[in-house]
Amino acid sequence: EYQDVFEQTYVNTLSGSVDGSVQFQEAINGLEEFTTEFSDTRLSDQLKMIAKVIAVRAQLGISRQTFFVNYGGWDHHDGVLEKQSEKLPVLSQALAEFNSALEEIGADTNVTTFTISDFGRTLTSNGNGSDHAWGGNAIVMGGGINGGEIYGEYPSLALESEFMLRRGRVIPTTSSAEYIAELALWFGVSPSDVNDILPDLPNFFDTSTGNYPIGFMNPNA
Repeated sequence: EYQDVFEQTYVNTLSGSVDGSVQFQEAINGLEEFTTEFSDTRLSDQLKMIAKVIAVRAQLGISRQTFFVNYGGWDHHDGVLEKQSEKLPVLSQALAEFNSALEEIGADTNVTTFTISDFGRTLTSNGNGSDHAWGGNAIVMGGGINGGEIYGEYPSLALESEFMLRRGRVIPTTSSAEYIAELALWFGVSPSDVNDILPDLPNFFDTSTGNYPIGFMNPNA
């Protein structure tokens, strides 16, 4: 015990971290191996660990979990077709394995997996690849979504089309604020708080309607 409040806070925090680490490791070690086989890639390894942590959420006393996985290397200024033909199968396989593991532990309807990027790519070539742009695609996966659909207006790829700016930059037809708002509302954030988090959302959607902005989340799942 320490008289100094800062020293005592530090000791309590450190002790809690150590205890939490031991509890976490014991829970993971006690978990049976998945029958799902994961590929030997860093992305699959990360998603496998996430599936394990989800599987032991009851032992850890956790009701809500958020995980972030970074799969970088998409800034394709050169060789865009070759690089994407290498990376997209890795992404597809890892997501399939993760979904299989979630089904195995009965958590697939409680987990929503989604992709997000800070910018899209141009549709014209810079000579070898592409440059930074606006519009892009996102993937949403889970047992609680209205899947198998393309949401938003898929634009014409003609270079002189209505939603195309110079150098093949596509103007998004669906705002990123609506996309993030739908996920936040599903996660339990109140409509009023969503507007505070995403101050430009009212330009695209009225949260007082009680609906989801885009509709890919299934409220009955």
